[in-house]
Amino acid sequence: MKKTLTLTVLAGVLLAGCSAPAKDADYKNINDLGKAYESAIGGGVDCRESTTDIAKNGWDQTQCGPTGIVMMFTSDAKREEIKQKNPLESGRRWIQGKNWLIEADQYDAEKAQKALGGELLSS
Repeated sequence: MKKTLTLTVLAGVLLAGCSAPAKDADYKNINDLGKAYESAIGGGVDCRESTTDIAKNGWDQTQCGPTGIVMMFTSDAKREEIKQKNPLESGRRWIQGKNWLIEADQYDAEKAQKALGGELLSS
């Protein structure tokens, strides 16, 4: 009985580690945001690892798959500056979270927003 209970608890802990990403999270680094995006989109989307110091420029970004871009910012002002300098192309959307922004094709953006939270923006 004790062995069965221990295995059940262990299985629960392992499954909890594989759960869906948290909605409206405040990510600590760009690689964690990338992993959350990968999980939200699924289907073989891989995000490049980044070693850039976000404090140096006030922001960081990395490519995810052929069309996704995840970005993190040290301030709302820096996020707005980057958005103004990089207008969206047709068929693209932003998902804006607490300290992050994702740019993706419309359907990927909708899928990611459903899983990650944030606000879906078209411009």
